[in-house]
Amino acid sequence: MIRRYILFGLVTLLFSFSSYAQYKQTGGFARLLGMGGNPYVVDPYVMTVNPGWGGYYPNFLWGDLGGGTGFGPGGTGQFAGVNFHLGRGFTLGGMLTRNDFNGLSIAKLDPGVLVYTGGGDLTLVSLTSLVPNVVPLNNNLELMGAYKTGNTSIGLGVAYASTTAEATPSAGGTSSASASQIGVNAGIVTKLSGNFMLDLGASLLLPSATFEPATGSATEFSQTYILANARFFYNYSAKLAFVPTIIFVTSSGTADIGGATTTSTDLTSMTLIAFGVGINYEVGDFLLAGGPSFATTSLTIPENTGQWPELSQSVLSFPMWNLGAEWNMNEWFVARLGYVASTHKATADIEESGTEAGEFITTLFGPSGATVGVGFRLGNFSLDATVNEGVLRQGLNNIGGGGPTFAYLSASLSMP
Repeated sequence: MIRRYILFGLVTLLFSFSSYAQYKQTGGFARLLGMGGNPYVVDPYVMTVNPGWGGYYPNFLWGDLGGGTGFGPGGTGQFAGVNFHLGRGFTLGGMLTRNDFNGLSIAKLDPGVLVYTGGGDLTLVSLTSLVPNVVPLNNNLELMGAYKTGNTSIGLGVAYASTTAEATPSAGGTSSASASQIGVNAGIVTKLSGNFMLDLGASLLLPSATFEPATGSATEFSQTYILANARFFYNYSAKLAFVPTIIFVTSSGTADIGGATTTSTDLTSMTLIAFGVGINYEVGDFLLAGGPSFATTSLTIPENTGQWPELSQSVLSFPMWNLGAEWNMNEWFVARLGYVASTHKATADIEESGTEAGEFITTLFGPSGATVGVGFRLGNFSLDATVNEGVLRQGLNNIGGGGPTFAYLSASLSMP
């Protein structure tokens, strides 16, 4: 679970360092994956974290076609977004996302996981699965706006999703279940001088779920997620930029479980702090980006008497590497390579009834290895893809073979 939070945190480290005219109106999550999950490259995906960047992507239609196979008409991770320039520095946009959105922002529904006991085992489940008969959240609608004046752009976003279920049997009595999530984020991007730019963003997510039986007390779950990120860009030369980053994520919640008497308890809490230092080195049509990062994550699972003791877990993540290269080979084709690797040291402390019961230390490794990506530019339309690298190893076997060529797809359209 902690590695999932770390992935969410790293996905949010998206930004750029350029003037307004230099921002390429192309890209997406597939591009980032193809460059080793790179947190240091310019990409419109940054708007999901900081709506202030919307001022740099006017008249822009974008989204993910996703990857793999999933529910509904397409693969996992699909979403659609649009951003319109209204004039006088104002832009207004929106996104429609599903419950499998990639990244931690107000576009993500029920972003965390809780711990409960099932057959004596600790099992990870979503928020709504703990509350009986609650329909899981889906189809999240986000509205965002930005105002750009001079070298400063500020933005605000709000998102909302909800579900309901109600049953009234012929025998009488009505039970109901509901879930909702409200998300708000804000951000500012400002150029401090010719060589320095500052990017600040913050998000607040409030998921909740309630079940009210025909008789007895209601069961209510609620959580709070706070995300803050700061970026400082130093343009050392026309070719090289240094990019230090910091991100902070915390979550907590409460549960009021109904019955003969209502029992109130704290839910699992989590805090993540991450630092990174990367570079962007650009020569002509070639871009080299990446660097190391450090993260510390702590997780506390409160004691449930008779079920499990209090469990505290911390993870020290270092080094985490995200490296990528991109080469615009011609006007319509872009080639990408990347590499990602991470090492984690996890420490778990078990405390039962206020007494230390044990400590366990383990070394963990995140997903690592090379990534490959491509981009196609057809006028104002762009299609970016993460390549299934196995296709490259198959060689002539690709002729008549049944394996997928692309692992993830993003699309965008710049509207002049």
